[in-house]
Amino acid sequence: MLFSGVGALTKKELLSLLREPKSAFSIFFPIIIFLTIFVFATTKDVENSTVAILNKDRGAMSVSLLDKIVNTIIFRDTIYVTNEAALEKEIDTEAAFIGLSIPENFSKNLMVGKRSDIQIITDGRRTNAAMIAYGYISQILSKFRAAHSGVAASSIPSVTVRTWYNPNKNQRWFSVTNLVCMIIVSQAIMLTSLSIAREKEEGTFDQLLVTPIKPLGMLIGKIMPSALISVFMGICIMFLGHLLYSVPISGSIIMMLCFMVVFVISVVGVGICIAAFANTQQQAMLGTFLFQMPMTSLSGLMSPTESIANPIMKVFVQCNPVMYGNRMVKGIMLKDMSWHGALENMCPVVLIGVVVLTIASIVFMRKHRIKVF
Repeated sequence: MLFSGVGALTKKELLSLLREPKSAFSIFFPIIIFLTIFVFATTKDVENSTVAILNKDRGAMSVSLLDKIVNTIIFRDTIYVTNEAALEKEIDTEAAFIGLSIPENFSKNLMVGKRSDIQIITDGRRTNAAMIAYGYISQILSKFRAAHSGVAASSIPSVTVRTWYNPNKNQRWFSVTNLVCMIIVSQAIMLTSLSIAREKEEGTFDQLLVTPIKPLGMLIGKIMPSALISVFMGICIMFLGHLLYSVPISGSIIMMLCFMVVFVISVVGVGICIAAFANTQQQAMLGTFLFQMPMTSLSGLMSPTESIANPIMKVFVQCNPVMYGNRMVKGIMLKDMSWHGALENMCPVVLIGVVVLTIASIVFMRKHRIKVF
């Protein structure tokens, strides 16, 4: 039969992966690393940072303004300097990534209704954090200007921002939901490619080809353990993120499981392609990194895909299953996505999976001169 021996091969692969302590450790230890270091390291919140201040005024208005700036959780430390050279030095040495210079007669000009400009210096080497801190300071300056402009408070328009699906703008919610796709992609591709490359390196691949197991059954038996482990790790990230960081699971768990299975199947084809060309596990690892980096970079995990203007890159984005996976995970966990919305993202993943698996099978057949179908 076509699928005879698949169960035995799957069991053998699972035992070979989980029985050896080093192998099991390398598979499951990334969960701990990602949930501890990655979640805190990838936050875009700017808190407990340092600001350098040059106050040439020393008047009541400047002191009041600086009091509003430094007494926040945004800036933990404040460095006061006496001249422009010292301010430049603090930015150059990265002691502070944002500087504030208040000119002379700042308080006097405000008292008589004259304009007085404030200089804000940001460190372009840390653009993201500097721009976020600049936004905070701009908000404080806007409120300060409105309070001392002489305009009635009722005539000043107010803006109320309402954030859906993440009311407190907790960056860890986004980090954990990003982790679900990242861990599935990394493990599914790596374990699939390493599983076949290990057989080649140990010289047992040819023995598998002459066993009663059909080539298609052998491929299924090889990818099943990696698929099961990848889905299990994705589930672990989801529930551990819920327990440790209170990330909500608003949608259907059954929907999430169905999507994870489809998503893993569409991704393991990449691992089969890598395994077809790799003769050693080291080559398989290098191939995994070669494919994994562009897949994650062009998926919206690091930056919004809407900001990509290059038409060629847009094609890659539309053909990237990780982009749809990112939407699905965030939609199910944070948004309570409906089945209709889920199918809009799941259908492209199914189509991509069929194409990738077909290409992987053709590459595998031509590389090893076997007939899969």
